[in-house]
This record gives sequence, C-alpha cells and structure tokens, in this order.
Amino acid sequence: MPRIARQKTNDAIFHVMARSISEVDLFKDNQDKACYLDLVKKYQKTYEFRVYGYCLMDNHLHLIIDANGADISRIMHSINFSYAQYFNHRHKRHGHLF
Repeated sequence: MPRIARQKTNDAIFHVMARSISEVDLFKDNQDKACYLDLVKKYQKTYEFRVYGYCLMDNHLHLIIDANGADISRIMHSINFSYAQYFNHRHKRHGHLF
C-alpha cells in the first residue's frame, strides 16, 4: 500500500527525517555534519524557512522546519542533493546517498 501524500499548507511545521542508504553512514565525521548545517543555512536564505531543531546522527537526521510558505519538498531536495554531491566527492564514491 503506498504512503499517503504529504499535506502541504502555508502554516505547517514539518518533522523531516532523512536516512542514508543502508550500507553508508550519512556523516563520517564532524566536517560532514558542519557541511550539512552550512547547506541548511545557505538554503534558509533562498527559501526563507525556519529551523526549530535538528539532530544529526551517523546514518540519519531529523529537522523541525517551518517552511514559511515554501515547498518543503523543494527545500529538502536542494539541501540533500547538494550534500550528496559534496559527500560523494569528498569520500570518493558515486551513486545514491539518501
């Protein structure tokens, strides 16, 4: 059974969880975590969303985001796509990360 489509409203606050593919840690060290947070800050300026909380773990992450009218899917795609490019380049790998 497919999942129910995400409800999108202008005043929603989202709990976002992103998980790496099974064999790969999302963050190998503090530099990776710092890069991810830098990307969150970068895209905050672009999409004007608010982050109320975050938790970065080795193989997944949690974000509490007020999208402030922006498309949450576009926000997360921008952050995660940029991070995957950085991660693959830094750790000399290719393919999917999330």
